[in-house]
Amino acid sequence: MPDYRDRLRERLASEGALPSAHAEAIDEIAEHLSDLHAAAERSGRTQADADTIVEAELARMGPLARAVSARATKRQRARPESHDWSGGVAADLTHALRAVCLNRSFSAIVILTLAIGIGACTAVFSIVNALILGSLPYPNPEQLTLVWEMEHDNRDARFIVAHPTYEDWKKDTRSFSAMGIWEYRTYNVASAHEPEQVQGIRATTSLFTALGVSPALGRIFTEAEEAPGHRVVVISDSVWRNHFAAAASAIGSTLRLNGEPFEVIGVMPKGFEFPYRRNGVWVPFAKEYQDEQRGSHSFWVAARMKPDVGFEQARADVEQVGRSLRQRYEESRDEGSTLTMMADQGLGTLRTMLSVLMGAVTLVLIIACVNVANLQLGRALTRRREFALRLALGAGMSRLARQLFVESLMLAAAGGLGGLALAWVTARAADLILTPGFRALPFRGEVPITIDARVLMFAALAALVSAALFGFTPLASLRDRNPQGLLREGERGSTGVASIARRGLVAIEVALAIVVLCGAGLLVKSVSGLLQVSPGLDPHEVLTLQVSLPQADTYGPPTRESFCSDLSSGAEGLPGIRSIGAISHLPLSGANAGRGLTVEGYVPKRDESVSASYRLTCPGYFTTLGIAMIAGRDFNPRDVTKGEQVVIINRAMADAYWKKGESPVGRRLKLGGPRSENPWNTVVGVTENVRHFGLDSEARREIFMPYAQAAWPVMTVVAKTAGEPIAWQSALREVIRRVDPDLPIARVQSMEEVVGSSLNWRETPMRLFTGFAAIGLLLASIGVYGVLAYYVSQRRREIGVRAALGATRRQLASMVVRQSMLPLAAGVILGVAGSLASGRLLQQFLFEVRPGDPQVIATIVALLIGVGLLASWLPARRAAAIDPLVALRDE
Repeated sequence: MPDYRDRLRERLASEGALPSAHAEAIDEIAEHLSDLHAAAERSGRTQADADTIVEAELARMGPLARAVSARATKRQRARPESHDWSGGVAADLTHALRAVCLNRSFSAIVILTLAIGIGACTAVFSIVNALILGSLPYPNPEQLTLVWEMEHDNRDARFIVAHPTYEDWKKDTRSFSAMGIWEYRTYNVASAHEPEQVQGIRATTSLFTALGVSPALGRIFTEAEEAPGHRVVVISDSVWRNHFAAAASAIGSTLRLNGEPFEVIGVMPKGFEFPYRRNGVWVPFAKEYQDEQRGSHSFWVAARMKPDVGFEQARADVEQVGRSLRQRYEESRDEGSTLTMMADQGLGTLRTMLSVLMGAVTLVLIIACVNVANLQLGRALTRRREFALRLALGAGMSRLARQLFVESLMLAAAGGLGGLALAWVTARAADLILTPGFRALPFRGEVPITIDARVLMFAALAALVSAALFGFTPLASLRDRNPQGLLREGERGSTGVASIARRGLVAIEVALAIVVLCGAGLLVKSVSGLLQVSPGLDPHEVLTLQVSLPQADTYGPPTRESFCSDLSSGAEGLPGIRSIGAISHLPLSGANAGRGLTVEGYVPKRDESVSASYRLTCPGYFTTLGIAMIAGRDFNPRDVTKGEQVVIINRAMADAYWKKGESPVGRRLKLGGPRSENPWNTVVGVTENVRHFGLDSEARREIFMPYAQAAWPVMTVVAKTAGEPIAWQSALREVIRRVDPDLPIARVQSMEEVVGSSLNWRETPMRLFTGFAAIGLLLASIGVYGVLAYYVSQRRREIGVRAALGATRRQLASMVVRQSMLPLAAGVILGVAGSLASGRLLQQFLFEVRPGDPQVIATIVALLIGVGLLASWLPARRAAAIDPLVALRDE
């Protein structure tokens, strides 16, 4: 049969008609001419007669084509482009709404899938927005900085400040409008109400000036009141409500702090908890004797940059002053000064953690989009006739693409609204999802997780990107297809491109799911491994609480020399208390103090710093926590202020400063350098190491001194109980009442809770990663099922023929299952490679687990293959049950 395409193009071009005719139109007219020629021959006419009929028809095509072209040109000129665009979009929206409503089941599945993906992504972003992108709650927060001392050649080795250095900074720097200093303290607050232990600071009035915050009631203290002897206090809103019932008459009233009367002169605004949450008391700095020592690094410094000064300029100013101090003071020869932004304090690890979580949840959103893309491809094959008619009527591929994008955008918008609802629920349940204290940030207090304008914009952007990711996939079934072919194939047609695309999308889903699952597996294995680590103590059946024992001199001698003996006698005869003790810095609580030392007979290496962590304990502490004494003895009631000065060390200390096999018991050490006037302390015992700084940390050098010889302002009481610790709270409270009826207590918790809290920063990413992994696994399994179910429906006739020719049900089911193996295998290969690359991002959150841990990868791969096979079981079963006669009759 002749091919009239070339003749048609030449004829139309020679007559100036339709010079830019679409290929589809040429094909359609050429096919019509071929059919006309064939019909003439079938009627018995000669080939010459048939050619004459076709030529006559061709003669009619020119004028018709010119008329159509002229009418199209006239319509185009009469309708401005902007009007066409707006009208087209309105029509697209109407068509999209009708399509969504007509296919309610499909739309509901797509919207639910997107809501899960967008909701998870938006929920994590709301956490990032609150904790990382949120600003400090002070005026012009971008001007607030922290000033530090540091090792002279290492900015990252920062430490808190000596008061004389602060004075030099105030005098010599030129970049700041205000600079203030503070030190942390703990206060026993007493009034007509129940006494309580409250965290507080002693600070200069310039600190409030730097922060730019004024009291809600009253005033702050003046510079004159910073001198010793002025007993005034500014209190928090919570202390005001607890002790003064929120009465305005609180101003001028008396509040007892550590047994001393203070006049309340101000109440800070609600929510102001600087520098940390639950801070309730601010007292004047009142310089003390030890503050004058340039080697006493005990203070924090905040400074507000002048409006016209940038951060780099201010830091250069501070570092220049630091270099001059090295030359002026012998004590500062190894030290320097540097500057950081206040808003960045405490966010280093958190920023990395949330970045990794954001990456993981983005993968989950992509998995959701891939799933929707697969659904769209399947639906596109049922809409082939609609697409063919639109193409035949003159719609171009770009016009069709716009229509599909509008439909996808409408579905994504609905999914985005659903995702926002899920994110809102997540924000309300933040305390259940996030570990305790996760939202507590330096200088901000407990940060709320909210859905603000920035989160709304993110959700809208996520919906828009999602629509772009899956909106154009139906075009894969139309690539290089002509309308006539599509109309003949109808809804049963299939294309190799679409089939390959669907399997490729499944492979991508499986790969992304493996990446997220491997991340979750690494974190779960890491935390599980940490829980198996022995902390060096026995936390079972141990109850702890904190008491404040104010000291004029932090490092002793003790104001309450009899505290330990009173504690022991107070526990006598009380049921449920097996043993009792106390320590200044409870292991795994985050509390710590360090001191420089001189060890008798030990010659330090060049540039070596002889030091150890410094603890004060009461007799019975080591027994109560099950810390083994490997040499010597525990403290006893004879170790008092006027007795022989004694000390206990841990194994790490003994290994560091005494030769192997040499017993430290009976040897001596003292606090400070060789020329220090501090007394020598005799080592009377050596204990086993405790992982004081975390289950994932190595034991460090520690020294323990008896509280009766060198006290500490805050002590944690530990008690071994007869069974569940919390059940014996009243018994331990009775012990404290016997010691001092007016002594407030705080932080009552079991030692097991303390150990668990030390893992909080690891548990939050583990929880979230595990949740994302579960969602990704579910979506991937749905994707595998959807592709195979469609495969069975499209090959129903082939399966029927195979069954008619003798294929067994087992063989038919195996054929379907084999179809799932190729995308699964490709996805596994890509996923393993991706997990090896992305696992490095989790390195700092892992404990004794490598990013490419073979056990984790093997487990996840086996899980995905198992889930893939399970997802293929139902389609395989359906294929095996096809009746060949019914399948062939349907065709």
